[in-house]
Amino acid sequence: MKMITVSLIQEYYYCPLSVYIHLKNSEILTNSMIAGKISHEAIIGFEEIIKRNLWGLKGNLDIKEILNELYKDVPDYIDSIYQRYKEETIDGNFLVRFESLKEDLKFNSWLLAIKSQQMFKNGIIGSEAVDILFPPCLTEFKIENKEIGLIGKIDKIVIVDGVYYPIKIKTNLPPLKGVWESDAIQIAAYAFLMEQEFNKEIPVGFINYIKIGSKKTVLINTSLREKFTNVFNGLSSTLYNGKEPEAVQNINKCRACEYSNLCDYSISDIN
Repeated sequence: MKMITVSLIQEYYYCPLSVYIHLKNSEILTNSMIAGKISHEAIIGFEEIIKRNLWGLKGNLDIKEILNELYKDVPDYIDSIYQRYKEETIDGNFLVRFESLKEDLKFNSWLLAIKSQQMFKNGIIGSEAVDILFPPCLTEFKIENKEIGLIGKIDKIVIVDGVYYPIKIKTNLPPLKGVWESDAIQIAAYAFLMEQEFNKEIPVGFINYIKIGSKKTVLINTSLREKFTNVFNGLSSTLYNGKEPEAVQNINKCRACEYSNLCDYSISDIN
């Protein structure tokens, strides 16, 4: 049985036809795929740097001093990632994206510096602050369910008092309220895999929108689980039956789609 990745679920929700084209041209590595891989690597490494730099701090430090200590190794780390990946993309905004990522991570460093200072004022030292700000977790955790053919790599699984919480890291902005529905459906997919893997109910997940330093809650209720099931069944039909699905009639999505040069669907057809 061919395995369906959780990332394909989000792509199918975006536009079923884009998944069909993707599957027929699986050798193509798009800019968004590369950007996603880079951003996740950068963010996981960023957290490890922050934990290492925070560990030895204590005392009466001001916000700027804490920020400088937390962030000092981050730019060089991001630059090293840029050097490794710059030849893999034809994206003309590749360097701009990296500079934007640096700014986003610096903003998150500010937030962590503010929280750290408050803890220092109350006698908490850096090593204790690390345990508070970064609870035990599994990173880049791969789970598969061969029975239904679903596989996913979860950005983070945070474990608090025996409860497991899936976390999806996103570099885009969230909607004005809540989370993007496609992100929520991905969380539901992760919850399904985790429940099978750990034999535990997963009632809640989170989307970490790093651009605004906000971790938004996703309630994994019956309605969301049904949406996941419907999307998964539609994606399964596309994968196993080979029937070409219809494109989503959305001019903005079509213009932004990286498969537009391989798609017969015309933007002019949209009323």
